Amino acid sequence: MRRRVLVVAVALTAVAVAMAWVLGRPDGPTYAGLRQRSFQEIPGALGYALEPAPEGFRPALSPGEARARYPADGGQVFVALASIRDTFADTAIGPAWVLFARGVCLRNAKGELVSDARGTDPNDLDCTDATIWVLAVDPGSGEPLVALTAYDETQVWGPDLPP
Repeated sequence: MRRRVLVVAVALTAVAVAMAWVLGRPDGPTYAGLRQRSFQEIPGALGYALEPAPEGFRPALSPGEARARYPADGGQVFVALASIRDTFADTAIGPAWVLFARGVCLRNAKGELVSDARGTDPNDLDCTDATIWVLAVDPGSGEPLVALTAYDETQVWGPDLPP
């Protein structure tokens, strides 16, 4: 009899612990391997930096879903869960999935969109892996929050992610 009571007590305790774990855990993965670890300036982005997303934040969209919405033709793409800080205005944009695409050239100076189309000059825009397109994507809606260009002469910069 005592043995049955002990077995039932152990079983009930196990069920209670399992239910507390399931009910007490927040929804969604934490993406620990993709979380920005420190404040880090974005090279050549003129006053923009990355900083860690809030500790318990869990995005609704996966990093793959964010990348699929904004494909980049070019080289390597990094993804980090971070906030972008405008250091001049001292404001944070995010938390967000931040995409970093190397070798993507965006024409953003006045007249550049039509200048190559007007004549016979070759397209001489020098696109290298030093050029980085930075896009912060809302991790709930998938809408873009901010887009920047950056420039890294070393061609080795990347977000500060866990090893």
